[in-house]
Amino acid sequence: MAVSQEIGKKIDGKKQIDNLISESNDMLKSLREFFYMVPIQCDPYTGIDACSVINLPRMWEYDPDMKFDQSEDPALHYRWFKLTQDQFLVQDELFRRYIDWVSSAREMVEKFSPEKLDEFDEESKTVRKWIEMSERLPSDDSKEMFLRFKKHFLSQQKIISSLLEHVK
Repeated sequence: MAVSQEIGKKIDGKKQIDNLISESNDMLKSLREFFYMVPIQCDPYTGIDACSVINLPRMWEYDPDMKFDQSEDPALHYRWFKLTQDQFLVQDELFRRYIDWVSSAREMVEKFSPEKLDEFDEESKTVRKWIEMSERLPSDDSKEMFLRFKKHFLSQQKIISSLLEHVK
């Protein structure tokens, strides 16, 4: 009886991991669309002449309330445009989906591979900052910025995929 329960737990664990991988693939597609939808602007308050407030086109809506760390690398002189209401709603939905996903994924990592939990949590902090769009950026190239984000997201996905070895 104990053997059949153990097999059932492994099947359930494998199914949960497969669902997490599938959900992360869907989420990554949605995140890619979102990142490409939001333009990047030069931050005129970094003191770089090419990005001064005077040089900003009038059509740009600048968010003066955006917080940044004075100790940040001065090469980080770009940031995301202020989100429109529709973009904000998309961001909010993606953030909610990510938080739900990462909570479930974290439980699985804790259960099957606790030695990878710190790495998973560290990547989670980075991914959340990217989805929040709260950090200044080194480039105005949306594709490059998405690839930088994707690297961290895929690190988490790889950790989840590696759990399959523990439930086989």
